[in-house]
Amino acid sequence: MSIFAIGINHKTAPITLREKVYFAQDLLSLYLQDLLNRGYAQEAVLLSTCNRSELYCCADDIHAVHDWFCAQTSLSREALAPAIYTYRDEEAIAHIMQVACGLDSMVLGEPQILGQMKEAFSESCAASAVSTAFHALFQQVFAVAKEIRTTTAIGACPVSVASAAVYFARQRLVEFAQANVVLIGAGDTTELLIRYLQPLLSKPVTLVNRSTEKAASLAETVGGHVYGLEELSTALAQADIVFSATGSAQPIVKKEMMAEATRMRQEKPTILIDIAVPRDIEPAVADLENVELYCIDDLKAIIEKNRQGREHAAEKAREMIRKKSIEFLTELRSLDKVAHTIRAYRGQIEDICHAELTKARQQLRLGSDPAEVLDAFARAFIKKLLHTPSVQLRQAGAEGRYDLLRFAKQLFAIPDPETERL
Repeated sequence: MSIFAIGINHKTAPITLREKVYFAQDLLSLYLQDLLNRGYAQEAVLLSTCNRSELYCCADDIHAVHDWFCAQTSLSREALAPAIYTYRDEEAIAHIMQVACGLDSMVLGEPQILGQMKEAFSESCAASAVSTAFHALFQQVFAVAKEIRTTTAIGACPVSVASAAVYFARQRLVEFAQANVVLIGAGDTTELLIRYLQPLLSKPVTLVNRSTEKAASLAETVGGHVYGLEELSTALAQADIVFSATGSAQPIVKKEMMAEATRMRQEKPTILIDIAVPRDIEPAVADLENVELYCIDDLKAIIEKNRQGREHAAEKAREMIRKKSIEFLTELRSLDKVAHTIRAYRGQIEDICHAELTKARQQLRLGSDPAEVLDAFARAFIKKLLHTPSVQLRQAGAEGRYDLLRFAKQLFAIPDPETERL
C-alpha cells in the first residue's frame, strides 16, 4: 500500500477546466464513501478549492483511483490527461505539505488553504475515510505548516486572492473610493474582501447572499446593505464593481440578468470580478457592452509580483518539507513492518489454536471427559506455541548469539534472575 496524491490545479488547468473538476463541499462524504466502498482506497481525503481539486489516498492500485477521479467529471479522459498529476509516497507527502503551507498556491504563502485542508480532513474523519496512517500523516502536515509559518518569512505580509482582486479593481477604476461595490456571497473570501475594501471606500458595500442572516452579520461590522439572492438584479443595477465568491455549482449572474441591469444603469460601465470556482458569472456576460468581466485567472500577473519577493523563504520551506517527508515515510514504513509482523504472528497463533480446538471438540463429541480434554488442549497448545521460539533460542545459545537471548527477554518481559534475587 502507498500514499498517493492525484489532482489538477491552477498550474496545470485553466478555470474552464478546473470548474468542471470540482467536488462540492456538501457531497464530500458521498464521494469518499463511494471510493472506499468500491475498494479503490483504504483511506482518503478530498480537497477542492478555487485553485485545485485533489485526492489524497492510501491505495494499492493507483490506476483504479485515477479512473475513479476522472469518472467524477463529464470531461473526456483525453481532455483531462494533460492537466492531471500523480505523486506517490515521498513526493505525495511533500506535495500535501507544500499545499498546506501555501507553497503550491496561486498566492504564495496564502494562509486560507491550511484552513481549507483542515476542513477537508475533518470531513474525511466524519465520513470514516481516515484511519491510522492518515491520522498520523495529517497531524504531521499541520505541524509542519505551523513550524514553517513561525520559522520562515513565508507568511510575512500575507497576500490573498481577495487582496489581489481588490488591487486589480483599483487599477481599473480611477474613482474607486466613490464606487458602489456589490459583494455576492458571505463566506471567508467575502469577509476578506470587506477587510481590504473598508479603508478604501467612502460608501458602504452591498452584500447579496442566499442567507440574508449570514450576510447581515458581516454587514453589521461595516454598516453595509444586505439583499437576498432574489434581489440580485436590483443590486447589480446599482453596482459599479461586483466581486463574486460563492460556493454555487451553477452560475448566479446570467447574461440576461446583467443585460437588464446594464439597461437600468443607462449603459454606465460595470466591472465584475468573479473569484469563484466554479464561476458565479456566466462567461457570456463578457459579450455585453459596458461590462468588463474578469475571473480568478486574470489576477495571476498581480499575484506573480508578490511571489518574487518570497522565493527565498519558499525555498527554505521546501527544504524543510523534503526532510520532513522523508522522515515521515521512513517512520510510516517501519510502523507497517511492525504491524505486518504482529499480524503474521497472531495468524500463526490462531492457526495453532484452531487446530487444537478442532481436536478437542472431536474428543468431546466422542464422549471424553471434558476436564481431561481441556487439560490436553492446554498442554498441546502451549507445547506448539513454544516449539519454534524454543528451537530458535537454543540454536542462538549454541552459536553464542546472546544478543538474541537478551532481546527475547525484553520482548517477552522475562525478568532477569539476578534482579529477582535482589
